[in-house]
Amino acid sequence: MQKRFLIVCSVSLLLALAGCGGNTDTGIPPASTGGAGNAPTGPVAPPATASVAGKIMFEGTPPPPTKIQMAADPYCAKNSKDPVTEDVKVTDGGLENVIVYVSSPVNAAFPTPTQTVEIDQSGCHYAPHAFTIMVGQPLKIKNSDETLHNIHAFAETNPQFNVGQPVKGMVNETKFDKAEMPLPFKCDVHKWMSSFAGVFTHPYHTVSKAGGAYEIKLAPGTYEITAWHEKFPPQKQTIEVKDGGKADLNFTFKAAGPAAD
Repeated sequence: MQKRFLIVCSVSLLLALAGCGGNTDTGIPPASTGGAGNAPTGPVAPPATASVAGKIMFEGTPPPPTKIQMAADPYCAKNSKDPVTEDVKVTDGGLENVIVYVSSPVNAAFPTPTQTVEIDQSGCHYAPHAFTIMVGQPLKIKNSDETLHNIHAFAETNPQFNVGQPVKGMVNETKFDKAEMPLPFKCDVHKWMSSFAGVFTHPYHTVSKAGGAYEIKLAPGTYEITAWHEKFPPQKQTIEVKDGGKADLNFTFKAAGPAAD
């Protein structure tokens, strides 16, 4: 009986891995070594001696978060207390997880950051829910749960990948060789799990934090700033920042806004 149980468990694990890409080692394609894709090749960028900062405000009553049903995975049900969706997260009147970035052309070359960006699968959620990264910057994908997850990148400009991580502490690493905004991640095993990345050729980007606060360090100049959220149409504003100056720039998303494509 015990032998039969072990065989059934082994077959189930193999089937689950096949559904998640079936590769637990180096299944994520590395970035191209033939160049930096659409990275700018202009003059070296001047120092970022200015900044733009503000708040992503939310007008109206936020939609109540949807309770997530995790009964299909006993580990998730046990280790996620009162789990709810994170697609519209409002605290102190500010909208979190908004990707804020310079969307006007930046005709300058920037060094590729060596600091690793991490996305973790913890408590049967992706953490963070939204993040930004530069072309060529290392991305570490980690599973901190004692259950099977997978990381499925629904990229359109960069290569797609779908890799299973059945073991706690498992890590895969990759880089992106082209700019892409947004780049969604999902878990095919746990349908409620999602995350969004912005991949850029410049460092002028961030994600709004608790209370909707954000700040971007910039070189002096005039820029178009875009605020993007998964559920609302993106917003754009133009602003000028001077050497050593700090410009204030707020965005407002409304509860009645239509869902973004």
